[in-house]
Amino acid sequence: MIKSALHLSCFCILVWCGTVLNPVFALENCEFPAIFNFGDSNSDTGGLAAAFNWTPTPFGETFFHRPAGRFSDGRLIIDFIARSFDLPFLSAYLNSLGSNFKNGVNFATAASTITPPAVYYSSRWI
Repeated sequence: MIKSALHLSCFCILVWCGTVLNPVFALENCEFPAIFNFGDSNSDTGGLAAAFNWTPTPFGETFFHRPAGRFSDGRLIIDFIARSFDLPFLSAYLNSLGSNFKNGVNFATAASTITPPAVYYSSRWI
């Protein structure tokens, strides 16, 4: 427990030093025409709801004032990133009917994995 807290503290200090003490500035303004997000449940903008037509509450109703198919009750980090580049919120890839992918797409889907739940390595289950 103490060892993991120490590692976390060291990581936070390194991130702080890298961002505050050595900032990086672009030489010119960057303009991105689109964002393609490959993520997981933390950035799902409605992929699971589009696939199964079901999402548990709160649906994203607080910010959007209607069910938005999200697993959060407001905007996600990917929404703030899109707004910072003056792009619209990303549509879920699985919600392709009526969506415009000109400004990017969100491939993130809640509960998605890249490996089976139990993977067998050498002579033990991980």
